[in-house]
Amino acid sequence: MAYIGMRSPIFAPIATPRVDGSAIEYGTPIVLGPAVSANVSFDIADNPDYGDDIVIDNDNGVNGFSIAAELNDISKEGRAACLGWKPVTGTGSTVVEYDITDATPPEGGFAYVRVKMFKGVRKYEAFFVHAIKFSSGGENASTKQRQITWNHPTINGQGLGVYIDDSGEAKYIKWMEFTDFDDAMDWIYEKFGAERPT
Repeated sequence: MAYIGMRSPIFAPIATPRVDGSAIEYGTPIVLGPAVSANVSFDIADNPDYGDDIVIDNDNGVNGFSIAAELNDISKEGRAACLGWKPVTGTGSTVVEYDITDATPPEGGFAYVRVKMFKGVRKYEAFFVHAIKFSSGGENASTKQRQITWNHPTINGQGLGVYIDDSGEAKYIKWMEFTDFDDAMDWIYEKFGAERPT
């Protein structure tokens, strides 16, 4: 199996205060920009229980996770949505200043599609993060030389555990595998409780 692509990073702010045991209500989903990569790092517990000089058991469940997402570009709407940056001057597509001093990134849901191939068969894994809080990972620029160095903005997200049902277990990420990209996208928008744009 080989992972050969990533598409459509989508963020939607949480619209109402989270209530344990209840589903999350999201605002309008927005595509942040063309995807480059998403690296998920899980925080794994390591609590061995010893007896007779050996490890008898180990609590090694997931305590949380983080995501580092690299995008080809982030739109001004995307920066406002997931980072809390506020455009304060300019109109239309010519925003020339952001108010980031007091920017407060909102909690929201995050989703994307990972493309994979196995034995010549292409499939699409839709990832849906119930709750996450992003911060800017930085934006770089470099002078043009003989070979162009492509620089991309990144955002770093801390995943949040949420109790969205009566199981008593914190939920983090849900994913489904599809044979069709459109089916994967439909599933994502369904999780956001929104109609997929046509």
